[in-house]
Amino acid sequence: MSDALDLFKIYGTCPNCNKKSTSAFWCVNCDVEYLVENFRNWSSGDPKIDDFIRYTQKNAKASMEFLEWIDFSQFDLIKYTGKEGSFSTIYSAIWMEGPLWNRDEAAGIWCRGGPTKVILKRLNDSKELSDQFINQLYRYSKCLNGSSLADCFGMTRDNTSNIMFVFRYYKEDTYSFLDSCEGLICWRDVVDLLWSIATGIYKIHEHGLVHGHLHGGNILIECHENMLDARITDTGLHGPPFNTNSEGIFGVVPFVAPEILKGSEPTKASDIYSFGMLMWTLSVGDRPYYDRPHDRSLINDIISGLRPKPAKETPPLYVQLMEKCLSADPLKRPSAFDLYNLFEKWVVAICDDPAPSDISTQFNQAEIAKFNTYKNFKSIPLLHSNAIYYSRNLNFI
Repeated sequence: MSDALDLFKIYGTCPNCNKKSTSAFWCVNCDVEYLVENFRNWSSGDPKIDDFIRYTQKNAKASMEFLEWIDFSQFDLIKYTGKEGSFSTIYSAIWMEGPLWNRDEAAGIWCRGGPTKVILKRLNDSKELSDQFINQLYRYSKCLNGSSLADCFGMTRDNTSNIMFVFRYYKEDTYSFLDSCEGLICWRDVVDLLWSIATGIYKIHEHGLVHGHLHGGNILIECHENMLDARITDTGLHGPPFNTNSEGIFGVVPFVAPEILKGSEPTKASDIYSFGMLMWTLSVGDRPYYDRPHDRSLINDIISGLRPKPAKETPPLYVQLMEKCLSADPLKRPSAFDLYNLFEKWVVAICDDPAPSDISTQFNQAEIAKFNTYKNFKSIPLLHSNAIYYSRNLNFI
Protein backbone atom coordinates (compact mmCIF):
# COMPACT_ATOMS: atom_id res chain seq x y z
CA MET A 1 0.00 0.00 0.00
CA SER A 2 1.22 3.52 -0.81
CA ASP A 3 3.00 5.49 1.93
CA ALA A 4 0.39 8.22 1.38
CA LEU A 5 -2.26 5.82 2.71
CA ASP A 6 -0.19 4.12 5.43
CA LEU A 7 -1.62 5.21 8.76
CA PHE A 8 1.25 3.67 10.68
CA LYS A 9 4.16 5.37 9.00
CA ILE A 10 6.76 6.52 11.57
CA TYR A 11 7.58 10.23 11.78
CA GLY A 12 10.25 10.14 14.45
CA THR A 13 9.70 10.77 18.15
CA CYS A 14 8.13 13.53 20.21
CA PRO A 15 10.77 15.88 21.68
CA ASN A 16 8.73 16.21 24.90
CA CYS A 17 7.93 12.59 25.81
CA ASN A 18 10.15 10.63 23.36
CA LYS A 19 7.22 8.51 22.21
CA LYS A 20 6.79 7.70 18.52
CA SER A 21 4.92 10.32 16.49
CA THR A 22 2.08 9.01 14.33
CA SER A 23 2.35 11.81 11.75
CA ALA A 24 4.39 14.95 11.13
CA PHE A 25 4.76 16.89 14.42
CA TRP A 26 1.92 14.97 16.08
CA CYS A 27 2.19 13.12 19.37
CA VAL A 28 -0.76 11.03 20.52
CA ASN A 29 0.44 11.58 24.07
CA CYS A 30 1.23 15.31 24.34
CA ASP A 31 -1.01 16.79 21.63
CA VAL A 32 -4.04 14.71 22.55
CA GLU A 33 -3.50 15.61 26.22
CA TYR A 34 -3.62 19.29 25.23
CA LEU A 35 -7.01 18.73 23.52
CA VAL A 36 -8.37 16.75 26.46
CA GLU A 37 -7.37 19.47 28.93
CA ASN A 38 -9.40 21.92 26.83
CA PHE A 39 -12.64 19.88 27.09
CA ARG A 40 -13.83 22.05 29.99
CA ASN A 41 -13.65 25.21 27.86
CA TRP A 42 -16.33 24.35 25.31
CA SER A 43 -19.71 22.65 24.90
CA SER A 44 -22.21 22.33 22.09
CA GLY A 45 -25.08 22.13 24.55
CA ASP A 46 -25.77 18.54 23.43
CA PRO A 47 -23.94 15.78 25.36
CA LYS A 48 -24.13 13.42 22.35
CA ILE A 49 -22.35 15.92 20.10
CA ASP A 50 -19.81 16.73 22.83
CA ASP A 51 -19.02 13.03 23.25
CA PHE A 52 -18.55 12.59 19.50
CA ILE A 53 -16.18 15.55 19.11
CA ARG A 54 -14.22 14.45 22.17
CA TYR A 55 -13.98 10.96 20.64
CA THR A 56 -12.36 12.37 17.48
CA GLN A 57 -9.90 14.38 19.58
CA LYS A 58 -8.92 11.54 21.91
CA ASN A 59 -8.32 9.24 18.92
CA ALA A 60 -6.51 11.74 16.67
CA LYS A 61 -3.32 10.41 15.12
CA ALA A 62 -2.57 13.54 13.07
CA SER A 63 -2.96 17.30 13.37
CA MET A 64 -6.03 17.45 11.09
CA GLU A 65 -7.64 14.21 12.22
CA PHE A 66 -10.04 15.65 14.79
CA LEU A 67 -13.04 17.96 14.94
CA GLU A 68 -13.62 21.03 17.09
CA TRP A 69 -16.71 22.72 18.47
CA ILE A 70 -16.57 26.26 17.06
CA ASP A 71 -18.75 29.00 18.51
CA PHE A 72 -20.94 30.57 15.80
CA SER A 73 -19.76 34.04 16.83
CA GLN A 74 -16.39 33.09 15.34
CA PHE A 75 -17.81 33.34 11.79
CA ASP A 76 -18.04 36.53 9.79
CA LEU A 77 -19.13 37.46 6.25
CA ILE A 78 -21.52 34.53 6.04
CA LYS A 79 -22.94 34.22 2.52
CA TYR A 80 -25.43 31.82 0.95
CA THR A 81 -23.71 30.02 -1.95
CA GLY A 82 -26.87 29.07 -3.83
CA LYS A 83 -26.20 25.38 -3.28
CA GLU A 84 -28.58 23.06 -1.48
CA GLY A 85 -29.13 19.34 -1.03
CA SER A 86 -31.99 17.19 0.18
CA PHE A 87 -31.27 18.01 3.81
CA SER A 88 -28.70 20.81 3.75
CA THR A 89 -27.93 24.40 2.74
CA ILE A 90 -24.41 25.62 1.93
CA TYR A 91 -22.81 28.93 3.00
CA SER A 92 -19.34 30.42 2.83
CA ALA A 93 -17.84 32.36 5.74
CA ILE A 94 -14.65 33.59 7.36
CA TRP A 95 -13.58 31.74 10.51
CA MET A 96 -11.83 34.52 12.40
CA GLU A 97 -9.54 32.45 14.63
CA GLY A 98 -9.00 29.72 12.08
CA PRO A 99 -7.94 26.10 12.59
CA LEU A 100 -5.01 24.78 14.59
CA TRP A 101 -2.64 24.85 11.62
CA ASN A 102 0.60 26.36 12.88
CA ARG A 103 3.10 24.57 15.09
CA ASP A 104 4.99 26.62 17.71
CA GLU A 105 8.03 24.42 18.16
CA ALA A 106 9.44 26.45 21.04
CA ALA A 107 6.24 26.14 23.06
CA GLY A 108 5.43 22.68 21.72
CA ILE A 109 1.81 23.59 20.90
CA TRP A 110 -0.39 24.16 17.89
CA CYS A 111 -1.54 27.74 17.17
CA ARG A 112 -4.49 29.02 15.16
CA GLY A 113 -3.94 30.18 11.60
CA GLY A 114 -6.06 33.33 11.76
CA PRO A 115 -8.92 34.35 9.42
CA THR A 116 -9.69 31.41 7.13
CA LYS A 117 -12.37 31.07 4.47
CA VAL A 118 -14.59 28.05 5.11
CA ILE A 119 -17.75 26.34 3.94
CA LEU A 120 -20.65 25.96 6.38
CA LYS A 121 -22.95 23.04 5.64
CA ARG A 122 -26.19 23.67 7.50
CA LEU A 123 -28.21 20.55 8.28
CA ASN A 124 -31.85 21.50 7.93
CA ASP A 125 -34.11 20.64 10.88
CA SER A 126 -31.10 19.60 12.97
CA LYS A 127 -31.78 21.24 16.31
CA GLU A 128 -31.60 17.74 17.72
CA LEU A 129 -29.61 15.06 15.89
CA SER A 130 -31.10 11.58 15.89
CA ASP A 131 -29.20 8.73 17.54
CA GLN A 132 -28.96 7.09 14.11
CA PHE A 133 -27.23 10.14 12.64
CA ILE A 134 -24.85 10.40 15.61
CA ASN A 135 -23.95 6.71 15.20
CA GLN A 136 -23.32 7.38 11.51
CA LEU A 137 -20.89 10.15 12.47
CA TYR A 138 -18.95 7.75 14.68
CA ARG A 139 -18.71 5.18 11.87
CA TYR A 140 -17.45 7.75 9.37
CA SER A 141 -15.28 9.79 11.74
CA LYS A 142 -12.02 8.60 10.11
CA CYS A 143 -13.32 9.72 6.72
CA LEU A 144 -14.01 13.37 7.57
CA ASN A 145 -10.42 14.39 6.82
CA GLY A 146 -7.37 13.09 5.04
CA SER A 147 -6.15 11.81 1.72
CA SER A 148 -8.42 13.01 -1.12
CA LEU A 149 -11.27 13.73 1.32
CA ALA A 150 -12.54 17.26 1.95
CA ASP A 151 -11.18 18.50 5.29
CA CYS A 152 -13.82 18.99 7.97
CA PHE A 153 -12.71 21.34 10.76
CA GLY A 154 -15.60 20.85 13.14
CA MET A 155 -19.18 21.71 14.01
CA THR A 156 -21.16 24.77 15.10
CA ARG A 157 -24.76 25.79 15.72
CA ASP A 158 -26.27 28.75 13.85
CA ASN A 159 -28.62 31.42 15.19
CA THR A 160 -31.61 29.13 14.55
CA SER A 161 -29.96 26.36 16.63
CA ASN A 162 -29.40 24.14 13.58
CA ILE A 163 -26.14 22.23 13.30
CA MET A 164 -23.51 23.22 10.73
CA PHE A 165 -20.40 21.34 9.67
CA VAL A 166 -17.36 23.50 8.98
CA PHE A 167 -15.24 22.54 5.95
CA ARG A 168 -12.14 23.88 4.30
CA TYR A 169 -13.18 26.19 1.46
CA TYR A 170 -12.92 24.76 -2.04
CA LYS A 171 -13.82 27.13 -4.86
CA GLU A 172 -15.09 24.63 -7.42
CA ASP A 173 -17.15 21.48 -7.61
CA THR A 174 -17.09 19.33 -10.75
CA TYR A 175 -19.90 21.25 -12.46
CA SER A 176 -18.57 24.77 -11.83
CA PHE A 177 -15.10 23.56 -12.82
CA LEU A 178 -16.44 22.25 -16.14
CA ASP A 179 -18.23 25.55 -16.72
CA SER A 180 -15.12 27.60 -15.98
CA CYS A 181 -12.97 25.64 -18.45
CA GLU A 182 -15.82 25.25 -20.98
CA GLY A 183 -15.61 21.48 -20.64
CA LEU A 184 -12.06 21.24 -21.99
CA ILE A 185 -9.77 19.29 -19.66
CA CYS A 186 -6.52 17.75 -20.89
CA TRP A 187 -6.24 13.99 -20.45
CA ARG A 188 -3.35 14.35 -18.01
CA ASP A 189 -5.61 16.35 -15.66
CA VAL A 190 -8.54 13.97 -16.17
CA VAL A 191 -6.44 10.99 -15.12
CA ASP A 192 -4.85 12.86 -12.21
CA LEU A 193 -8.24 14.00 -10.86
CA LEU A 194 -9.65 10.48 -11.14
CA TRP A 195 -6.64 9.07 -9.32
CA SER A 196 -7.39 11.47 -6.44
CA ILE A 197 -11.05 10.42 -6.42
CA ALA A 198 -10.13 6.72 -6.54
CA THR A 199 -7.77 7.30 -3.60
CA GLY A 200 -10.58 8.81 -1.55
CA ILE A 201 -13.02 6.00 -2.39
CA TYR A 202 -10.33 3.44 -1.55
CA LYS A 203 -9.82 5.04 1.86
CA ILE A 204 -13.57 4.95 2.57
CA HIS A 205 -13.88 1.33 1.46
CA GLU A 206 -10.74 0.35 3.39
CA HIS A 207 -12.62 1.30 6.57
CA GLY A 208 -15.44 -1.06 5.58
CA LEU A 209 -17.70 1.86 4.64
CA VAL A 210 -19.44 3.14 1.52
CA HIS A 211 -19.97 6.74 0.44
CA GLY A 212 -23.35 6.01 -1.12
CA HIS A 213 -23.82 9.50 -2.50
CA LEU A 214 -21.08 10.23 -5.05
CA HIS A 215 -21.90 12.72 -7.80
CA GLY A 216 -20.31 15.75 -9.45
CA GLY A 217 -21.49 18.13 -6.74
CA ASN A 218 -19.67 16.13 -4.07
CA ILE A 219 -16.35 16.19 -5.88
CA LEU A 220 -14.52 19.43 -5.07
CA ILE A 221 -11.68 20.69 -7.25
CA GLU A 222 -8.59 22.51 -6.00
CA CYS A 223 -6.82 24.53 -8.68
CA HIS A 224 -3.13 25.08 -7.97
CA GLU A 225 -0.64 26.84 -10.22
CA ASN A 226 0.56 23.72 -12.01
CA MET A 227 -1.85 21.03 -10.90
CA LEU A 228 -5.39 20.07 -10.03
CA ASP A 229 -6.60 18.02 -7.09
CA ALA A 230 -9.98 16.48 -6.29
CA ARG A 231 -11.56 16.03 -2.86
CA ILE A 232 -14.61 13.96 -1.93
CA THR A 233 -17.07 15.62 0.41
CA ASP A 234 -20.31 14.62 2.18
CA THR A 235 -18.75 11.37 3.41
CA GLY A 236 -21.17 10.11 6.05
CA LEU A 237 -23.03 13.44 6.20
CA HIS A 238 -25.91 12.75 3.84
CA GLY A 239 -29.37 11.66 4.91
CA PRO A 240 -31.82 13.27 7.32
CA PRO A 241 -30.30 14.32 10.68
CA PHE A 242 -33.66 14.24 12.43
CA ASN A 243 -35.50 11.08 11.36
CA THR A 244 -34.38 7.58 12.21
CA ASN A 245 -36.97 5.98 9.93
CA SER A 246 -36.55 7.99 6.73
CA GLU A 247 -37.45 6.05 3.61
CA GLY A 248 -36.65 6.70 -0.01
CA ILE A 249 -33.84 6.70 -2.52
CA PHE A 250 -31.82 9.91 -2.39
CA GLY A 251 -29.34 11.00 -5.01
CA VAL A 252 -28.63 12.55 -8.40
CA VAL A 253 -30.26 10.28 -10.98
CA PRO A 254 -27.38 9.89 -13.51
CA PHE A 255 -24.94 8.85 -10.75
CA VAL A 256 -27.15 6.31 -8.98
CA ALA A 257 -26.44 2.65 -9.81
CA PRO A 258 -29.30 0.72 -11.39
CA GLU A 259 -29.55 -1.75 -8.51
CA ILE A 260 -30.03 1.20 -6.12
CA LEU A 261 -32.74 2.61 -8.37
CA LYS A 262 -34.45 -0.77 -8.03
CA GLY A 263 -34.38 -0.53 -4.23
CA SER A 264 -31.11 -2.12 -3.08
CA GLU A 265 -28.95 -0.57 -0.37
CA PRO A 266 -25.77 1.32 -1.34
CA THR A 267 -22.65 -0.86 -1.58
CA LYS A 268 -19.00 -0.47 -2.49
CA ALA A 269 -19.97 -1.61 -6.00
CA SER A 270 -22.56 1.16 -6.31
CA ASP A 271 -19.84 3.68 -5.41
CA ILE A 272 -17.82 2.28 -8.33
CA TYR A 273 -20.77 2.84 -10.68
CA SER A 274 -20.86 6.48 -9.57
CA PHE A 275 -17.12 6.65 -10.21
CA GLY A 276 -17.76 5.40 -13.75
CA MET A 277 -20.17 8.29 -14.30
CA LEU A 278 -17.50 10.69 -13.02
CA MET A 279 -15.11 9.15 -15.57
CA TRP A 280 -17.63 9.98 -18.30
CA THR A 281 -18.26 13.50 -16.95
CA LEU A 282 -14.59 14.49 -16.82
CA SER A 283 -13.67 12.87 -20.13
CA VAL A 284 -16.51 14.40 -22.12
CA GLY A 285 -16.63 17.70 -20.22
CA ASP A 286 -20.44 17.72 -19.93
CA ARG A 287 -23.02 16.79 -17.34
CA PRO A 288 -24.49 13.32 -17.97
CA TYR A 289 -27.96 13.31 -19.56
CA TYR A 290 -27.99 17.11 -19.65
CA ASP A 291 -30.41 17.17 -22.59
CA ARG A 292 -33.35 15.30 -21.04
CA PRO A 293 -35.44 15.48 -17.87
CA HIS A 294 -34.23 13.47 -14.90
CA ASP A 295 -37.57 11.80 -14.40
CA ARG A 296 -39.05 8.34 -14.02
CA SER A 297 -38.46 7.69 -17.71
CA LEU A 298 -34.70 8.21 -17.33
CA ILE A 299 -34.64 6.01 -14.23
CA ASN A 300 -36.37 3.21 -16.14
CA ASP A 301 -33.97 3.62 -19.06
CA ILE A 302 -30.93 3.36 -16.76
CA ILE A 303 -32.37 0.24 -15.16
CA SER A 304 -32.87 -1.17 -18.67
CA GLY A 305 -29.22 -0.57 -19.57
CA LEU A 306 -28.92 3.01 -20.83
CA ARG A 307 -25.44 4.49 -20.42
CA PRO A 308 -23.99 7.70 -21.90
CA LYS A 309 -21.81 7.20 -24.97
CA PRO A 310 -18.09 8.01 -24.68
CA ALA A 311 -16.63 10.74 -26.87
CA LYS A 312 -15.10 9.39 -30.09
CA GLU A 313 -11.59 10.52 -29.14
CA THR A 314 -11.59 8.66 -25.79
CA PRO A 315 -8.69 6.18 -25.40
CA PRO A 316 -9.89 2.57 -25.79
CA LEU A 317 -8.35 1.48 -22.49
CA TYR A 318 -10.24 4.29 -20.74
CA VAL A 319 -13.53 3.29 -22.39
CA GLN A 320 -13.00 -0.33 -21.37
CA LEU A 321 -12.48 0.60 -17.72
CA MET A 322 -15.40 3.01 -17.68
CA GLU A 323 -17.73 0.38 -19.12
CA LYS A 324 -16.62 -2.08 -16.42
CA CYS A 325 -17.45 0.50 -13.74
CA LEU A 326 -20.87 1.05 -15.33
CA SER A 327 -21.68 -2.65 -15.65
CA ALA A 328 -25.23 -3.63 -14.77
CA ASP A 329 -23.73 -6.50 -12.78
CA PRO A 330 -22.15 -5.12 -9.58
CA LEU A 331 -19.86 -8.16 -9.37
CA LYS A 332 -18.22 -7.23 -12.68
CA ARG A 333 -17.18 -3.78 -11.50
CA PRO A 334 -13.57 -3.25 -10.35
CA SER A 335 -12.75 -2.56 -6.72
CA ALA A 336 -11.57 0.83 -5.43
CA PHE A 337 -8.16 -0.76 -4.80
CA ASP A 338 -8.00 -1.84 -8.45
CA LEU A 339 -8.89 1.69 -9.58
CA TYR A 340 -6.34 3.28 -7.26
CA ASN A 341 -3.54 1.08 -8.61
CA LEU A 342 -4.59 1.40 -12.25
CA PHE A 343 -4.83 5.20 -12.20
CA GLU A 344 -1.48 5.41 -10.42
CA LYS A 345 -0.03 3.35 -13.28
CA TRP A 346 -1.64 5.65 -15.85
CA VAL A 347 -0.35 8.80 -14.12
CA VAL A 348 3.19 7.41 -14.13
CA ALA A 349 2.95 6.41 -17.80
CA ILE A 350 1.51 9.78 -18.90
CA CYS A 351 3.38 12.19 -16.65
CA ASP A 352 6.59 10.62 -15.38
CA ASP A 353 7.87 7.83 -17.63
CA PRO A 354 9.79 9.21 -20.66
CA ALA A 355 9.66 5.83 -22.41
CA PRO A 356 6.69 5.49 -24.79
CA SER A 357 4.08 2.85 -23.94
CA ASP A 358 0.67 1.75 -25.16
CA ILE A 359 -0.83 3.79 -22.32
CA SER A 360 0.98 7.04 -23.14
CA THR A 361 0.42 6.56 -26.88
CA GLN A 362 -3.33 6.15 -26.48
CA PHE A 363 -3.63 9.24 -24.29
CA ASN A 364 -1.33 11.35 -26.49
CA GLN A 365 -3.40 10.50 -29.58
CA ALA A 366 -6.62 11.21 -27.67
CA GLU A 367 -5.21 14.58 -26.56
CA ILE A 368 -4.64 15.72 -30.11
CA ALA A 369 -8.09 14.53 -31.19
CA LYS A 370 -9.79 16.19 -28.21
CA PHE A 371 -8.32 19.63 -28.89
CA ASN A 372 -9.05 19.39 -32.62
CA THR A 373 -12.65 18.44 -31.86
CA TYR A 374 -12.98 21.31 -29.38
CA LYS A 375 -11.49 23.81 -31.80
CA ASN A 376 -13.89 22.84 -34.57
CA PHE A 377 -17.11 21.81 -32.87
CA LYS A 378 -17.24 22.49 -29.12
CA SER A 379 -20.18 24.57 -27.91
CA ILE A 380 -21.65 25.04 -24.46
CA PRO A 381 -24.68 22.69 -24.16
CA LEU A 382 -28.05 23.94 -23.04
CA LEU A 383 -29.27 22.12 -19.95
CA HIS A 384 -32.79 20.78 -19.95
CA SER A 385 -34.83 22.65 -17.36
CA ASN A 386 -35.60 19.37 -15.56
CA ALA A 387 -32.06 18.00 -15.57
CA ILE A 388 -31.40 18.11 -11.81
CA TYR A 389 -27.87 17.81 -10.40
CA TYR A 390 -28.54 18.13 -6.68
CA SER A 391 -29.61 15.32 -4.37
CA ARG A 392 -33.33 14.72 -3.83
CA ASN A 393 -35.78 11.98 -2.93
CA LEU A 394 -36.11 10.00 -6.15
CA ASN A 395 -39.25 8.23 -4.95
CA PHE A 396 -41.19 11.44 -5.58
CA ILE A 397 -40.33 11.92 -9.25
